[in-house]
Amino acid sequence: CRRQCASAGILAHLVSEIRRLGYAPEAVAGVSTIDIKADEPLIAEIVRSLGNQPLHIYTGEELQGVEVPNPSNKVFAVTGSYGVAEASARKAAGMGAIVIEKQKGQLSEGNDFTFAVAQTADSVRAGHIEIVGAGPGDPDLVSVRGRQFLEKADLILYAGSLVPRELTACAKAGSTVRSSAAMNLEEQFELMADFYRRGKLVVRLHTGDPCIYGAIQEQMALFDHYGMRYHITPGISSFQAAAAALRSQFTIPERTQTIILTRGEGRTPMPEREKLHLLAQSQSTMCIFLSAAIVDDVQRELLVHYPPETPVAACYRLTWPDEKIFRGSLAHLSEIVKENNLTLTTMIVVGEAIDNREGLSRLYADEFKHLFRT
Repeated sequence: CRRQCASAGILAHLVSEIRRLGYAPEAVAGVSTIDIKADEPLIAEIVRSLGNQPLHIYTGEELQGVEVPNPSNKVFAVTGSYGVAEASARKAAGMGAIVIEKQKGQLSEGNDFTFAVAQTADSVRAGHIEIVGAGPGDPDLVSVRGRQFLEKADLILYAGSLVPRELTACAKAGSTVRSSAAMNLEEQFELMADFYRRGKLVVRLHTGDPCIYGAIQEQMALFDHYGMRYHITPGISSFQAAAAALRSQFTIPERTQTIILTRGEGRTPMPEREKLHLLAQSQSTMCIFLSAAIVDDVQRELLVHYPPETPVAACYRLTWPDEKIFRGSLAHLSEIVKENNLTLTTMIVVGEAIDNREGLSRLYADEFKHLFRT
């Protein structure tokens, strides 16, 4: 606004224009401007009249990199930013989209002003799909963000064969909770797309971290193809739960600094360069998913490079109420799995890091002792 701009009628004009352009003035969540306008009486009156909503003040430097639809060289020469109304609105809205581009007004001689409106991404009335990592099984091990999405979701589609239904107990009243265990990809997508088209929040709940053997690539390909909004909330993987349950650090100073996450070759072929006997050359800590049913093949390939006495652990249903962990040596891995009737929900861990208490991290070396003095 112009310096010491007279405020008479301006707020009513702003409210009228916001309503005319299809938005609710009652939804205004804050007011923002640049620091050289921070003390303008008009700004204070607008904030007060809107119920003392938060006021965000930005410097020209803070607004400099904000892209705006109507950049002005004149404004840049004065402020260092190519816009004030549009840039400060976007900044306050978490870089949300401009929904009302820069509007100019003048209700009295010499008292011109400019305003714009931006909308936060989480308030857009459009469908959204959140792919959430459920963690290894214990409902308490889902992330805070994942739990928040579960509590707000209109549809929770969970991988029923691997994710405990207890994880969906926090669903809000009236939400739809479905297991995808008996559904093919097309059926899963159509269910999610139906809720999405109606502007609803969909949570696709996968076990562990969805990016590790989570089968989300095919779903994301469909989301991309149809231009659907989605995001991934990571989860705790079962390999991390294995380390915790085994009370083992999977990286041992000067012994092993690499963790390999892989699986044996079953119905899904493995790339030639990723065969287990080739990966075993490093003798690093190896966490093997989805391979209990082919344990003979796994053991044979590992023994190509790991010594027979190498520690192993077969971790069944980690963090579930019926969790079981069986330790032994690689020479006896097959019989451990078979004698205990372990299924595909078993993580096989191999490597000298299991139960290892040797090796000293450099963090505790003499040159770092000053960090711990009080």
